[in-house]
Amino acid sequence: MITTAMASAVVLAVIGEAAVQAAPSGDSGGAAAVQQAHADEYTHIVIDKRPAGEVDLDELRQSLSRNGLQTTKSRWLAEGKDVAAELRKLPAGYVDNAHHEHVFMWDSTKKGIEGANALEDREAFYRSKNTGTAAPATERHAVRVKVRWDALKKDGRVFGGTLKGDAGGGPLGGASTNGAWAYKGDIPRKYLYIEGIDDPAHPGMSQWLAGKGWPEGTGVCATGASSGRAKRSAPALACSDDIARTQRERLRAHGDDVEYVTSLEEFEKNPKALLSPLRETNKVLGDARNAELGAQDFEKFSTKVGEAFERDLRAAHELTTDSGLLARVGAKAGRAAELGAKALPFVGIAATGYAIAEDVKSGDYANLAFDSVAEGLQVAMTAQPEFAPLLEPVLLAEQLAQLVYGEVAGWIAEQKQLDHDRGQWDGAVKDLVAHRDAQWRNRLEGQALEKLFPQLNEKFKRVLDSDVATLKKWAKAKKEAVARISERSQGRAASEAEKQRIRAHETALKKKIDAKVWEQQDARTELYGDQIAKVAAGAFATVLKPGKDGKSGFDTFNDQFVEKSVKPYLDKLIGKISDDEFRASGAREWGQAELTRRQARWKKMTEDKLAEVRRALSDGGRTTLSEEDVRKMQKQYFPVKDTFRDPDRDRDRIFAELVRDQRNR
Repeated sequence: MITTAMASAVVLAVIGEAAVQAAPSGDSGGAAAVQQAHADEYTHIVIDKRPAGEVDLDELRQSLSRNGLQTTKSRWLAEGKDVAAELRKLPAGYVDNAHHEHVFMWDSTKKGIEGANALEDREAFYRSKNTGTAAPATERHAVRVKVRWDALKKDGRVFGGTLKGDAGGGPLGGASTNGAWAYKGDIPRKYLYIEGIDDPAHPGMSQWLAGKGWPEGTGVCATGASSGRAKRSAPALACSDDIARTQRERLRAHGDDVEYVTSLEEFEKNPKALLSPLRETNKVLGDARNAELGAQDFEKFSTKVGEAFERDLRAAHELTTDSGLLARVGAKAGRAAELGAKALPFVGIAATGYAIAEDVKSGDYANLAFDSVAEGLQVAMTAQPEFAPLLEPVLLAEQLAQLVYGEVAGWIAEQKQLDHDRGQWDGAVKDLVAHRDAQWRNRLEGQALEKLFPQLNEKFKRVLDSDVATLKKWAKAKKEAVARISERSQGRAASEAEKQRIRAHETALKKKIDAKVWEQQDARTELYGDQIAKVAAGAFATVLKPGKDGKSGFDTFNDQFVEKSVKPYLDKLIGKISDDEFRASGAREWGQAELTRRQARWKKMTEDKLAEVRRALSDGGRTTLSEEDVRKMQKQYFPVKDTFRDPDRDRDRIFAELVRDQRNR
């Protein structure tokens, strides 16, 4: 049986503050419309308590979409049950306080958030006790439902309201002390945002946010839209699926020539545009797009933009490096998780429609459309092949390992031979193993310096260049929007002095945007430097694993070492032994019988020694360059900051310093 419980409030209200931008400007009366006031947001969680094998969250969502949030009494009546009989099964307190006639929810205060999350965690905890394993957030059997309805008013100390404080199982009423509230009656579907069904890019989003309800009853976007509309810029793109599809098609068509914009209006006009995924910045710019700000207001506006831009870049970075996202997308678009891939490209994220489509709870991407992200990244990888090492590091490591494996025979052919005149037959095993170990280590290090690092540096430099280009395009779009607002504001300035102040704030804001881009560039540089070391270490680890012929690169090296080094060495030593024995015998020559006897003994000595050497070579030395070894070499020979130095950034810095020096003269 499907039962209902109180929901946890959303920690990061993307549906609230950030998703206002999802509603086209015409939805609220034109681009210059004043931001509409928002109704308070509450959250309810519906838990599917059926056994794990019977859980069907899609069915649960559809039921909520048909019926809205119902009280326990309403569900009993809908199912044809006898209410009086059902009440006799429940505790007296539940019945006396009429809990069965209320819908319960949490508000968005700190206590409400903490209490609600604890409730969801307890649901997972009790279920895990039955299964014996912990239930991760992505597998919790619940659907979040957000409620915004202007009829919901909290009980206070003086005035009554439609929401009664819920102290937890007792009488309902008064102000809530724990963030929990109860509403007597059902809550209609139009006031609900059902995660997994409703779309934050729906044209009626602003009305839902204002507590007026979805104009069409739900926030579900129409299905079956023609893919052809993605190729045209004229029709309005109403929903996230349209936007995501359009972004992928534009990326496929234009590759790294795409441009970034901050509004749906610009997105529809420019056939090469992708929506910048910097949500908060887009919103601040959107709110001021038609404003005429005085110098003081422009200063406040600049502060908001700078702070929003910093938060947005941090959020984008955190999203592209989230371990859950990497693991899920890695299973779809490549095998990134196997080598501990640490980042996904910015352009791949932007190509998913993430800018509008997703409602991301802070630190928890359980609701993110992983399949959509994977599809967007595959498009990005097709349009920009430089992403391949980032999305499939395991494949790259295997290719590099094959390069090492394929050159094993060459290593032996050019190695320096041991001194065969030492005559140390008894120490031959130890000497040969030490020689093998030195040769193996030297050649691995040579491969790292001559082949792997240069190749990886080149590949990841292209990835970083693409990320930096994307960052700069995001910044360019923001600076252009700032410039337009500045120009409009200067046009209405009361004096030349005020114009100059506005221009000064504009210049300072643009510099701050550039500085934040450079900070993010530095963060990506460190990430990719780390990934290079991981992929290189993965390549060297692979040479110890069996290949297609069942042998590892190390085994093949040993075989070649035996043929090209061990056998010639033992033959030379046994030859020296035979010469010494002949001289020691004092005979002028040996008869055939004596010679045959001695040759048989020497052959047996050689075969036994060879077998002993083979065992020793196989039993020991099965090592490769560790990740620590690789990182030390990288730090010494290929320091990341030097390898990935950005000459454009250096030029910008030098130019800025020259300008500063000129002004100070």
